[in-house]
Amino acid sequence: MRRLALLVLLCATLAGCAAIADLAALQTRVQDAGYQNVSLYHRSNNGTDLLEITASGCDPDQVAEIVWDTYPEHVDQLSITLNGTQKVYSEAGLREAFGERQVTVKPDDDTDVMKSLFTWLIVGAVVFLLFIIGLIILIVVLMRRSRRRKAQQQPYPGWPAGPPPAA
Repeated sequence: MRRLALLVLLCATLAGCAAIADLAALQTRVQDAGYQNVSLYHRSNNGTDLLEITASGCDPDQVAEIVWDTYPEHVDQLSITLNGTQKVYSEAGLREAFGERQVTVKPDDDTDVMKSLFTWLIVGAVVFLLFIIGLIILIVVLMRRSRRRKAQQQPYPGWPAGPPPAA
């Protein structure tokens, strides 16, 4: 059970590290475009991926285009707050404004992690069952060999070959 928990934790950590690296790269691109005090937050709420960006600057459309063309994670809604003024974009609105994405979008992590976790659980269960079957076969073979050896063994010297005499 501990190994399963460790496997789940490892999968979640690896998925989280990739998302953090993508956010850090996006923050750098937004800062390189001239925006200051950039903070990003990507979360999922009831299956909707939300990306929130807060910065100091003047053109939210430029930030939205940077996100749309360079951020590989799936985004259903983008919220950009520049100097306290918020503008919200939907995925359809981003597609209409900037066309198709210039970056290959990573599959939605929620379903992807669950699929891979489910796959590894099935593989683990099959390997475990094969191990148990192999162990049972090994025990049966060893028990039969042991019985054959006992039947073939000669009695110790000095002992009668047959059963003990009846009294």
